[in-house]
Amino acid sequence: MKPKVVITDSVSADLSIELAMLDGHADVIYGQGKAPEELQELLRDADAVLNCYTRLSEDMVNGMQKCKIIARSGIGVDTVPVGLATQKGIKVTNVPDYCIDEVADHTLALMLALRRGIDQGATQARQGLWNLKGLTPIHRNAGCKLGLIGFGNIAQAVAKRARTFKFEIIVYDPFLSADAARAHEVKQVALEELLSQADVLSLHVPLNEHTQHMIGDAALRQIKPGAIVINTARGGLIDTKALLKALDEGRIAGAALDVLEQEPPQDLQAISRTRNLMLTPHAAFYSVESEEELRTKSVAEIVRVLNGEEPKYWVNKKA
Repeated sequence: MKPKVVITDSVSADLSIELAMLDGHADVIYGQGKAPEELQELLRDADAVLNCYTRLSEDMVNGMQKCKIIARSGIGVDTVPVGLATQKGIKVTNVPDYCIDEVADHTLALMLALRRGIDQGATQARQGLWNLKGLTPIHRNAGCKLGLIGFGNIAQAVAKRARTFKFEIIVYDPFLSADAARAHEVKQVALEELLSQADVLSLHVPLNEHTQHMIGDAALRQIKPGAIVINTARGGLIDTKALLKALDEGRIAGAALDVLEQEPPQDLQAISRTRNLMLTPHAAFYSVESEEELRTKSVAEIVRVLNGEEPKYWVNKKA
């Protein structure tokens, strides 16, 4: 009898890659659109789970009787109760090295679009207004400070790109060594210093209990007046209500968000009308190539574990 793999959902409705890779290794059940109680029943006797956007509840994981691996199709693992999975001896994997170029490019594109007033200018032109009136004051990029919160693979790629535009790079990352900071030619600062000095603030940290709403009302009041905020990481890093208030009050010059606390938000139209706010629909990760890489690497982890091998990207290695 073949092992059972449950795909809770996927980044693509086309499962050709997943089915081809699992052919001969397992029977595949697709759980997209199932009610939570139905999905929980499917997961009960699963040998492996491929998970993308669906949040796996503790009840779902507790009910898993023989699961060996939960493979997350993504970088973050905030859809999985990792601690509980570890207790049950379930391996949790992710794909930490895909879409680095895509997210870095998207981050820089949002940054430049805001700083150059491109979104506002394009909107005005469509309205028949051919002048600079109404545009956010535009300043040159050379010499401006880009503040990166977190300095993992994506942030490093952003820094490399931003340096060509002559940004000065400052970084807050408590896990970054002084030697690594020197090697990447960035200046390490405390969070409070970064907030008060950065002309552009860009978030690049995982979402967890320590980073939830790390940019809330208190942090926004510390941010340098006239600065802009970019988030291509996780929506929950920013208190959306506090950010919208800061924009409405003119305490920050603009914000560009690819991720939100709730996706899609119930009040998308109202939020999108906020002045100096740019939104993209959680698209920073995407290219044809990155999607294929994500799907291939996440399924490969399941194949390895079902074959008795160790996974390559093992998040909770103590399991």
